[in-house]
Amino acid sequence: MGIRKAYPMATKNEEAANVMAFDALYTTNQIQKFKVLLPYIEPSMQKHLAVYIKYMELQYTLQYVRRHSFQIHGCSVSSDDKPDLRSLCRQLALYSSPEEIRQLDQFQNLLQTMENMQEMAQTMSVLQELFPEMSAAPPFGSGSASSDTDKAESAQTGPFSVLDMMMNMLTPEQRAMYEMFQQQTINKEDTLS
Repeated sequence: MGIRKAYPMATKNEEAANVMAFDALYTTNQIQKFKVLLPYIEPSMQKHLAVYIKYMELQYTLQYVRRHSFQIHGCSVSSDDKPDLRSLCRQLALYSSPEEIRQLDQFQNLLQTMENMQEMAQTMSVLQELFPEMSAAPPFGSGSASSDTDKAESAQTGPFSVLDMMMNMLTPEQRAMYEMFQQQTINKEDTLS
């Protein structure tokens, strides 16, 4: 499901708060009045008035920035807050082409995969605390192929059966993701030592 389907244009006002804050900050009531009058001006003059409005906004913005060299709090994210990347994707999708929305979808899928990997790592960490013997076991899917006899013995002999049971519950995609995460962890440990 695409971002635009998940977040229909009806929510544009609530999602575009940053855009509205920016527009309100860098304009004046006089400029806003010209925008209100624009549709009532003779069509042949509307182009000229639109350019004039943008010119006035540029002039005002330049003057405002010169006068206020400090950070503008209405248009910035607090440095203490962790940015909400999903919300950012929703806001960008409101002004994006279909191709850009597809890329935002891919980015959100990547975020979800990373979150899943983090949850899986936390689960494995808890399991290793509960069953310290598990950490001595070879990584799932590594080493030589196990025989059916080895698997049967493993399933019957203690804490390794918990890991085997968990691995059997994973989908092939989840299993591949776990193996990739485990390989990255091994590579990090190798570079640190």
